[in-house]
Amino acid sequence: MKIIINGKVYSKKYISGVQRYQIEIVKELDKIIKPEMVEVIVPKDAKIPKFNNIKVKQYGKLNGGILWEQVEFPYYVHKCKGISLNLGNTSPMVNPGIVCLHDINMLKNRKNFNFLNYVWYKILHRRSVKGCKELITVSEFSRKEIAEYYHIDEKRIHITYNGWQHVGNVKEDKRILEKIKEMTNGRKYFFSIGTLTKHKNLKWVIEVAKKNPNYDFLISGFKNSEKVYKKLGIESTENVKYLGYLTDAEMKTTIKNSEALLYPTLYEGFGIPPIEAMAVGTKVVVSDIPAIREIYGDTVYYINPNNSNIDIEKLLNENVEDRETVLEKYSWEKSAKKLLEILETYVK
Repeated sequence: MKIIINGKVYSKKYISGVQRYQIEIVKELDKIIKPEMVEVIVPKDAKIPKFNNIKVKQYGKLNGGILWEQVEFPYYVHKCKGISLNLGNTSPMVNPGIVCLHDINMLKNRKNFNFLNYVWYKILHRRSVKGCKELITVSEFSRKEIAEYYHIDEKRIHITYNGWQHVGNVKEDKRILEKIKEMTNGRKYFFSIGTLTKHKNLKWVIEVAKKNPNYDFLISGFKNSEKVYKKLGIESTENVKYLGYLTDAEMKTTIKNSEALLYPTLYEGFGIPPIEAMAVGTKVVVSDIPAIREIYGDTVYYINPNNSNIDIEKLLNENVEDRETVLEKYSWEKSAKKLLEILETYVK
């Protein structure tokens, strides 16, 4: 029986943490599987990935959205009598196969999301959990939450963690430093990854910036700062600068040259950006929440994400443990091997 991977992610323009997991773990899986064991099916608008052992096929007339995932992809799986592998929080309603549910943020924090999205994911995730052959997640925290929410045995849920090794494969683009120098006039800066999703808590960064005028605070993802301030209901401040969308190469350079990555998230299943920052030797300021504590232990600088009254210089002078304890623990290779163990029980 063939494993058929849901390749909707390859039609995405921007890469989130969930999408990073899908892309990187499949790359590692390709290195350790037998030829013809696994196939990736992608929609018509996908950028075709290249593998050595995994076959890639473009299928269907639709672009990579809900309809492709719910109609064309499962039809192909059914036609081939295969088992679908869905690594990105969503799966077909019919025969969801093997599913990775990274977290249940939308269900636990429904007030932060559009009502229609909440309803859709509530239905979809319930079907995924109840109808899948195997259920995977990315941390012990997420496993406990999923098990409690859906009243299932924790032992039924496998854990395949995120990794960081992809950062090492990215060559820095140092041209971004000229742009940063112009923005900051050479001043030291902190860096944050911009998103207006409420649980990412960008408001905290801006509030901290107002209280620390001697530093600049750079945020990726946006060029239109007025949209940010309007959405967050907060006044602008001169020492917050917006870089727009950054490539992986620009992101690596920007993080590496910052004083610290600021990651004041209110909810995570794992949280990849902090481990990416660790990989380039940058300090990490993070929220003191369960999933972050589980993954990062005492190697990072903790803040209360609901309190912006902090002395950031004093915080970064505190002692933390060696980040190598985290970097040694997590890898895409280890997670791919764990995933392969799951897949091999279905491949004959």
